[in-house]
Amino acid sequence: MPYISVIIPVYNRTQYVGEAINSVLNQTLSKDKYEIIIVSNVDLPEREGVRIIISNERWQGPKFAQGIEEAKGEIISLLDDDDLFLPNKLETIYKVFSENEKAGLVKNPVKWVNEQGKEWLDPLPREPITITSKDLNSDKLGEAIRYKVWFNSSSLSFRKSIILNYLDYLREIKLVIDAFIGFLFLFTSQVVIWNQPLSIYRVLSISTSRKLSSLDQYIEHERVLEGIAYDDYLTLYKALGSEKGVEKIINYQKIVTKLWSKDPVKVSLKEALNSLPLDDPKASKLKILSLYLASFLPYSLKRVVYKRFYEKELKKLKL
Repeated sequence: MPYISVIIPVYNRTQYVGEAINSVLNQTLSKDKYEIIIVSNVDLPEREGVRIIISNERWQGPKFAQGIEEAKGEIISLLDDDDLFLPNKLETIYKVFSENEKAGLVKNPVKWVNEQGKEWLDPLPREPITITSKDLNSDKLGEAIRYKVWFNSSSLSFRKSIILNYLDYLREIKLVIDAFIGFLFLFTSQVVIWNQPLSIYRVLSISTSRKLSSLDQYIEHERVLEGIAYDDYLTLYKALGSEKGVEKIINYQKIVTKLWSKDPVKVSLKEALNSLPLDDPKASKLKILSLYLASFLPYSLKRVVYKRFYEKELKKLKL
């Protein structure tokens, strides 16, 4: 039977990690079937059932890699320090992996909660969906993106034996750890997309992916992050090589990086039209073309586009 290792990375901030730990300790699964590993650069109080590894690594990739190497479990469940597991998370994960030896990764929908306590859900499939790398045609790839296999570390559980083959690539990842792991397993093994939320994703203004005190701060922060994200997607491409469909994801990230980054990448019209948007897998070619053309605008006009993204993020905080 599988044993689960829950890995929580901590870097500087500690205001939510206690609640994250409690959400793991209060699982319906028996405590003898899982462990908790925290990889942190700050001292945390010792707690029964929690193992703390000191690491000065800033980025999540090296932190998770260190935690995975130390993990006793064959199944790894990730949890960001500001997110939460719902009480039946690990019991469900344990059951799915126990009943399906071929499953490499289980992706669960998340419940979103903002700072005002408002809640909403990810799209939910009617039944669990199983996608194998062998039948990953364009429709299946779009389905995986629709149900966000690429989003939120706290919704991902996977087999240690598989990720160990890619640990050197994982160590290179700085920002998009969720996309790296989600797509890595999608293209190399069997992925189960669950049909019920099992974790809570907190929409917080202090999140490393959100700097919303002003439009200028938001733009500056996003321009830096998109440059880092592009490097991470190139690492994913190196890890996966010529797996069918990967280029569509990379091409879309090229468009986004060209739109945002201070050091934009080159992307051809052919690449733009051969891309699969991560935010909307059913987006029309016209919508993709509009985003592509916007990437050629001067900065003064790009600010109009940036403002729309900014207002969308603010809305999430205030729903």
